[in-house]
Amino acid sequence: MRIACLLLGLLLSSPAFADLTLNYTGVFSRMKKVQDVKYSDITLAIALIGEQSGKACTFYSLKVISDKDDIKVDMAENGDLSLPYDESLKNSNALIEVLQADNAEPCVMQFKLRSRMLLDKSLSLSDINHYRNQFDVFLDDMSGLGKYWLPDVTGVIAEFLEEPEFTMLSDDAKDAISCQAKRCTIRINEKLPEDAKWEFTKRPIYLMPLIEKNAG
Repeated sequence: MRIACLLLGLLLSSPAFADLTLNYTGVFSRMKKVQDVKYSDITLAIALIGEQSGKACTFYSLKVISDKDDIKVDMAENGDLSLPYDESLKNSNALIEVLQADNAEPCVMQFKLRSRMLLDKSLSLSDINHYRNQFDVFLDDMSGLGKYWLPDVTGVIAEFLEEPEFTMLSDDAKDAISCQAKRCTIRINEKLPEDAKWEFTKRPIYLMPLIEKNAG
């Protein structure tokens, strides 16, 4: 599975118990891969979330440590981490150490592939295909030979800060989009005209790849 190969989710998750210790080298290799110029418009967000709740991890200490380093790591409200991108940490076999209270929900590390640049309120079919292609190539790159058995990226998921609204859409464009809460899914299909467009009242904060196991 594509998600399994990436540990992604498109989500990749690593199981944790009271305390969680992860090898920084594996995380660094994924961060380095997405620095390639051919992935200029996408990035890999790394988060710590509760194993069951999906909410930001609860901990009392979060650090990157090695024989020479002891670096505190900041976390956003949604669980996204501000991990250092530092080859010297990889070379020193650094660890990501998460210390939790005994009664805290176990945490998992999650990798989320998403758009890097500021998005416009209007998304054209060309825009969506551009991001879809970058997502697809990156996932294939990470999967190696396993890419031949993996489902394709069939569209994008647009994430918003508020519940989105959009202006009048053509019937074809309307059929390709579905929204729930602060997220809209746009599935690409052959019926969409080249000038298809989705216009929102607010900018999406980012796009993520849409992967459907049974698509085809």
